[in-house]
Amino acid sequence: MAGAIIVSWSFDDLVKLSGYRNVVSTNCPPTALVHDGPSDERVITNGVAAYYISENGLPSEEAERARQLLERLYALGDWAAGEIVERHRRDKERVASGYYELKPRLTVHEMFVRRYVRRHPGSSVEEISAGTSLSLSEVQVLTEELCNHGILVLSDQSKTKYDLSASEQARYRELPEAERLMP
Repeated sequence: MAGAIIVSWSFDDLVKLSGYRNVVSTNCPPTALVHDGPSDERVITNGVAAYYISENGLPSEEAERARQLLERLYALGDWAAGEIVERHRRDKERVASGYYELKPRLTVHEMFVRRYVRRHPGSSVEEISAGTSLSLSEVQVLTEELCNHGILVLSDQSKTKYDLSASEQARYRELPEAERLMP
């Protein structure tokens, strides 16, 4: 059972102190009630969850304490804390993978075309159009742009079919197996 409440943290204050981006808006944000008991627990009263976080193991430095409180709220099942923590993790992974340095940044339709050609090397504009549900004229423009960016190249088989460039193929070989298999 929860011990005596030592401090109550508002969710907005936790997020600001943690340095994480607030990517949620909610009418009823959670409150972290830090107590002197032995364990964390969630108590639901009238459909509203109260999160009791044990003071045991919490760091004294405020920013790290806020980050750990968010992690523990997430572990107790709070969706808002989960969204913020997971967004922070994705952002860190993107920085580590060089995602933000990728040039050029592709539009959604350019990514559709690149993904289709990756799966179907030697595809014609007509095949890409049918496979992506994009118009033939749009695919013609997109393949030209992707060729100009060095992402696609004209296939050796024909001057009307496309393959990924050598640099794009190398980039996919360097990705972890799970990411290569993603749609």
